Amino acid sequence: MKKIIILLSIMMSQIIVAQNMKLDSEINKLINQKITESKIPGIAASIIFKDTIYYGFSGSIAINNNEKINSKTLFHIGSNTKAFTSFLAFQEIKKGNLTLDTNFFDVFPELKNDDNKTYQNITLSDLLSHNAQVQAFTSGFQINFIKITKEKPTEKRIEFAEQLLKFPNTNKGTYSNAGYVLASMMIEKVANKPFEEILSDYLTLNNWDYSYGFPNKKNINNAWGHWIENNQFISLSPTHEYSLPDYFLAAGDLSMNIEDYSKWLYKHLKELNNENEAYLKMHFGISGLSYGWGNANQNGQKLSFHDGSTGTFFNHTILLPENQIGITVMANAAQENQISAIYQLRQEIFEHLKQIVNGNNRKP
Repeated sequence: MKKIIILLSIMMSQIIVAQNMKLDSEINKLINQKITESKIPGIAASIIFKDTIYYGFSGSIAINNNEKINSKTLFHIGSNTKAFTSFLAFQEIKKGNLTLDTNFFDVFPELKNDDNKTYQNITLSDLLSHNAQVQAFTSGFQINFIKITKEKPTEKRIEFAEQLLKFPNTNKGTYSNAGYVLASMMIEKVANKPFEEILSDYLTLNNWDYSYGFPNKKNINNAWGHWIENNQFISLSPTHEYSLPDYFLAAGDLSMNIEDYSKWLYKHLKELNNENEAYLKMHFGISGLSYGWGNANQNGQKLSFHDGSTGTFFNHTILLPENQIGITVMANAAQENQISAIYQLRQEIFEHLKQIVNGNNRKP
C-alpha cells in the first residue's frame, strides 16, 4: 500500500510538472508573438496562481544585442515602486512611528509656510493616495523649475519639498510623483535612516536582486530601455543622459527581475487572501487610487493593479485576490502600440490559465 501511495504521489508530481512546463511554454509562445508584432526587444512575464508561479521570458536586453532575457534580468518597474513605498510606510505605522493621519508638517514643522495654506493639512494618507493636491511632476518639464544644490538624496528631498510646497495646488486625485517624494521623507525621518537604505534593507532581507535607476547602469547585461529619439527607435546606453532624479526613488526608480518581483506579488496575494488588514487597506482602502495601488470592481470581482513606466520600460501588474491570481509583464519598451501589446499579452496569458484550471475541474 505504501508503495502505491508513493507511486501515486510521483505520478501527481509529474502531472503538475508537466502542466507547469506546458503553461511556461505557452507563456513563452505568447511572448514571442508580441515581440514579433510590436517590436518590443525583450519581455518577461509571470502568473502567480495560488502556490505556484509560472514564468516566461524571451527576446534580448536591447535591439542589436545578442544577450538574451532570462529570469534574472533586471527591468525598470517605474511607478510600481510606489507599492514598495506604501508598504514601508505601513511598516512604520505598524511600529507606531506614523499613522495615516499623521500631518506632514508634524514631521517637518520647519517646512511650513504661508505661501500655500492648502497644503497645511496634508497627511500621509493624502500623499500615498494622491489626494495631497501637490503638483504631479510626472514629466521632466516640471523638474526644470526645481533648483537642487545639495548632494545627498535625503537633503535633495528637503530642498525639493521647500520649493514644491510653494507651487500652486492641483485637484485632489491628481496622480503625483511629488507626493511620494514627500511620503518617503516622512518614512525616513521617523526611521532615522535614508529612504534608500530602508528600501535596500527590505529587499536584501528577502534576498532579492535590485538596482536603483535604470538596470543597465548596474550591469550592462540587464535590460536596456528603449524609446524614439530623432525618429529612430533606440536603446538607451548606460551613459545616456536620461535618468530620474535620484531623490525621486520612492516615486518610481526601482529595478527588479521577474522572479523576485513575482515573489513580492505572491506575498501580497497571500496576505490579501489571509485578510491582513494592512494589505487590504493598501490595496482597497480607498476606491480608485488607494495606497500604492489602483483598484476596481469588474463583474463583482475586486481587482488591484498598477502600471509603471518612465517612457523607456513598462511594467503592468494586476492581482485578483479572491481567486489568488496575479499576472505581471515586464518590457524594455513603452511606445503606445507596445503598451497595447502588453495588455493583450496579459489577457491571453489569463485565458490560457483558465483553460488549464478548467481542465482540472477548478474554476479560476
